[in-house]
Amino acid sequence: MKQRLFIRVSSDEKSLQWGRLSAEEGQESAGFSEQGQFLVEDAETLGEVVAEEQIILMLPAHRIKCFNVEPPTKNRKHLEKAIPYQLEEQIIDNVDSQHFALGSFDEQGRIAVNVVDKEYLRQLLDLLKEAEVEPDVVVSEAACLPYFKDSWTAVLDEQVLVRQEPNVFWSADKQLVKDLLQLELQSDELTVSQAIRIYSKQHQQLDLDGVPGLATQQEPIEQVFLCLAQNFSNDGVNLLQQEFASQKKTQRNYGVWKLPAIAVSVLLLLGIIYVISNIVYLNHQLTSLEEKTLFETQKIYPSLPLTTARIQINNSYRNVGGDEGSSSSFAGLMDQSIKAINTRDIKFAQLEYIASRGQLSMDVTAESYEVLTQSQRNLESSGLKVDMRNASENGGVWTARISVELNQ
Repeated sequence: MKQRLFIRVSSDEKSLQWGRLSAEEGQESAGFSEQGQFLVEDAETLGEVVAEEQIILMLPAHRIKCFNVEPPTKNRKHLEKAIPYQLEEQIIDNVDSQHFALGSFDEQGRIAVNVVDKEYLRQLLDLLKEAEVEPDVVVSEAACLPYFKDSWTAVLDEQVLVRQEPNVFWSADKQLVKDLLQLELQSDELTVSQAIRIYSKQHQQLDLDGVPGLATQQEPIEQVFLCLAQNFSNDGVNLLQQEFASQKKTQRNYGVWKLPAIAVSVLLLLGIIYVISNIVYLNHQLTSLEEKTLFETQKIYPSLPLTTARIQINNSYRNVGGDEGSSSSFAGLMDQSIKAINTRDIKFAQLEYIASRGQLSMDVTAESYEVLTQSQRNLESSGLKVDMRNASENGGVWTARISVELNQ
């Protein structure tokens, strides 16, 4: 069962109505399970009745202007910038002071646009936020009138609310409605009569007799507010967009996932620290091995500059294994050995390269003989011929000499 809390600002903007609807999905609620009313300055009282539910705020219809616009593009980000200036001539106020909310596209390719004064909307939302009330949806009350494809709809209240299309609605004083509907019928140039359903309480009447081409049908209701709430649809234009976009969902989700998010963050941080420490350690090991390699290089060609000596060694052993064995160069042999051995468990004491054999010998230390034998197996698995000699233990530390060369 879903719950919704509806809040309606009165047409004189001095009071607020609230009501809670509970209904099964796809079924209309019988009525408000709870409801109330209070002055706008007492809005903090509303915070006491709010629960974890969808909150819909209905604004007075005279505050919202509705338009169906031929869009210059389908890109909504571009439309947010273009629509204000496209409607500039139809908006009395400066477009920069107005908030333009975009809806969906209709069958004719037009986009629904609702316009409201920015300062009015901001002050109202701030007032509710101080009462710890944050709406999920803000709409015109007239957008909540029942909609029928074969007729217009009117609701008789302090002002008369009229809805002609999904995004064509307005409000007016009772004495003006008849004239305004006549103008609408003339502008539409209807060739057949237009029907309008009039929702009102039993003791109220809206006299539209005598309007040419308009057929009326009376529909009794008990409460206007309940009628609007029951006919609310998420298909309408939600004014909470762009700078007024609701943060409630994000905040609510964060609250639910706060502890798991913290735990994940800690684990990620520990993982990053571990990876960084490994990188630092391996870089240190690599630097140490490179220094030893350079030392051995100078031993082989003491009279040559260091760079020239390394090039000479690489050239001398480039073809030991043919074209496919070009990686058997001194540097390649070193790199293959380092990748095969777990440098966390085994340490290098001294390196020696025998040029005539293409053989690299390493004096290593480890905590156990098993580590030495595992290193030998790893080297052999990498495609090297391995010989381990002089393995011995001294003071809990094992030493050995491992020699590697290419398998011929």
